[in-house]
Formats: sequence, structure tokens, C-alpha cells
Amino acid sequence: MLDPSFCAPGYTHNLCNALVDAGCEVNLFTGPHFGRVSRCWREITYAPRIAFYRRTQLRSYEAGRLTRPVWRLLRLAGHLTSLARLTAAVGRYDVLHLHFPPVLPVDARWLHLIRHRIPVVHTVHNLWPHRASRDASDRQRLRRLYHACHQLIAHTEDTVRGLIDEFGVPPERIARIPHGNFRQFWNQERASVPALDHPAEPTPTILMFGELRPSKGADVLLRAAATLRDRGVAFRVVLAGAPFAATQPIRDLTRELDLEDRVVFHLRYVEEEVVPSYFEAASVVALPYRTIDQSGVAIAALTMGRAIVATRIAGFTDLVEQGECGLLVPVDDVESLAAALERLLTDDGLRRRFERNARRYAETALAWEPIAECTIDAYRKAGVLWAACSRTPGNAGR
Repeated sequence: MLDPSFCAPGYTHNLCNALVDAGCEVNLFTGPHFGRVSRCWREITYAPRIAFYRRTQLRSYEAGRLTRPVWRLLRLAGHLTSLARLTAAVGRYDVLHLHFPPVLPVDARWLHLIRHRIPVVHTVHNLWPHRASRDASDRQRLRRLYHACHQLIAHTEDTVRGLIDEFGVPPERIARIPHGNFRQFWNQERASVPALDHPAEPTPTILMFGELRPSKGADVLLRAAATLRDRGVAFRVVLAGAPFAATQPIRDLTRELDLEDRVVFHLRYVEEEVVPSYFEAASVVALPYRTIDQSGVAIAALTMGRAIVATRIAGFTDLVEQGECGLLVPVDDVESLAAALERLLTDDGLRRRFERNARRYAETALAWEPIAECTIDAYRKAGVLWAACSRTPGNAGR
């Protein structure tokens, strides 16, 4: 299992544990961020190996604006060294399963180099990575990466269609497997968030959680919040998560809308042990995203039994409709978002029904046991294709 930056901690952790439960031996090659995240987890049955960015990952996260480029260069140099070491070791394993390749031009070429030595599986969490420019160069690099893999795992039908239509991946090389729940939240060690605990006057809380990016629609949520205030609805908005864009425009909009007494900013990296506390404090989880393939925040909300208001896009529609756990609204529609939030904040019966449905859906449809079995089946298919390519002259590098 290869997740160099440990970008998908809950997903990768639970998948590795589930694969071990299903009889696999799993070695996770990752970076020091694993140690930061995993310290509150009670059960780790796989073997984590800190093989990437040992001296650079955490320092690059903490670096200032002037020194950050230097640390990124050091990380790149370390990435190349780690890939070279892994190249020498892949023959010991039966399959390589990749998540979130951090250096697309390098990683795509590396996969083509090693694909004749080991079956390669890649989970496509997002058809286009968050930082992709979507230009011709990135399209070519992604196409190279996707075609280097013997099997691709996609969470949604939209991702499957994108792989086929945009990147020409043969359908038989794609397995649709859902994103599992974050069951580690149910028994991990927890820490509270003092600013959210036991307010003097309990106020319904709208939570927007996760990395703050323009595509997440925080501006739309703030404008909807102004509408709710004008309608006399009691609420507060909590924006929590690491900013991946300038935060000043959001703070300026908060002042412009006169919402400073209604909005709580926790714009920083949220440690794993306090994540459940944010969702427990939430009355509703708002997901006014403009685009996404699949959302870990939505999965976290379902896992913690919280009602959702989300935009009608690929990453949310199936979850909300099949799970019957929330309301869907059009993208960038302030009025519809405000109306949906008001409905859930004021209708306790509906909100509680959605909460029960969310937890039930997370425990059943997003259970890890069947996901592990489907993943093992994808490994088998990758092995069959790898063996066939290895026997065919001239196909090893295709």
C-alpha cells in the first residue's frame, strides 16, 4: 500500500485493517504524517513503514512562506530517493496499491517503469487532483498514470465515466468500489474542542469542515447564513480546517455581511483526535461544494450520524439520496442553500430521522468487509492482466 504523504488517512487506515482481517499481509509505505494522525487510533493491524519524507514532511508543513519552496525541493529530492528504494523492493510483494501520487510527472513515469515487475492498482479519489491545472500537460500526465495501472478503483459512477470518456481507460480495468466509513471515530481516543463545548446558551451549529478551497463554496454558505439571520433563525457557523487558499476574502465577506458574531473560524490543521468532536457539536453539516468526485467530509458526517445539506454534484448525490440523510441543493444557489439549512435547523423530527439514516447507512452500505473483498477481487484482476502483459512480447511497458 503506497500513500506517500498519507493524504487519505482514514480511508487508507481502514482499508489496510480490513484487508488484514480478510487474510492479506499489508505493508503501508508512507510519510511521518502517519505518526501525527495515528496516535489516537486503537487498532493498527498492518505494518506502517515511514519510507517517504522522513526529515522533510512535517517541517515543510510548518515552514514559513519564504522557506517553504526550499523544503518542497528537499521533499522532491527525497521522493526520488524513496521511489528508487521502492523500485528495488517491489519484487517482494504481490501487488502495489497507490493513493494520491504527490508528484504527478515523476510518479506517472515511475509506474510505467515498474508495472512489468508488479501488478499496479490505483484508487482514483478524484479524477482531477485538487491542484491539477486541467491543461494539456496535466491531462497527458494523468492519462499516462491511469494507463500504467492494471486496475483502477473509482468511488462513483461519474469518476468511472470520466476515466472512460476523458482518459480512454478500458471499462474492464475499472472497479467501482465505495468509499468506506471512518469507523476509527467510534472507538479512538478523543480530545474536546473547548470553544465548542457546553456553550452558555446552546445554539444550532452549521459545520463546514475540511480544507478551505475556492471550490468548497464557503462564500455561498456565508451568504446563505446572512439570509438565515435576516429570517430570524438561531444558528452559528463553524468553519474548521486547514486553508489552502487566502483566507482574507472569506474574513472580509464575513465582515461585509455583518456575520462576525455568527461565524467561528478554526482555520488550521485539525488534529485527528478532535475531529469527532466537531461533528458531535454540529446540528447540520454544510457541503456547498462546486465540484468534487468524493468527499471524506461527507463520509465523516455519515459516520458520526449527522444530517447533510450538500450540492447536487457527483460526490454527494448518491450518498444523500441512497442514504436518505440530508437535502440536496443546486450549486451556487444561495437561496436554496438557506432554505435547506433553515428546514433542518427548525424541523427537529426531520433532522433526527436523517441522523439515524446517516449512521445506519455508514454502518451498512459503507462497511469495510465487503469493500475489502471487492478490493481483493480488483487485485486478482490486476494480477491476471499483469501476467498476460508479461507474457506478450512488447507489452511490458505499455
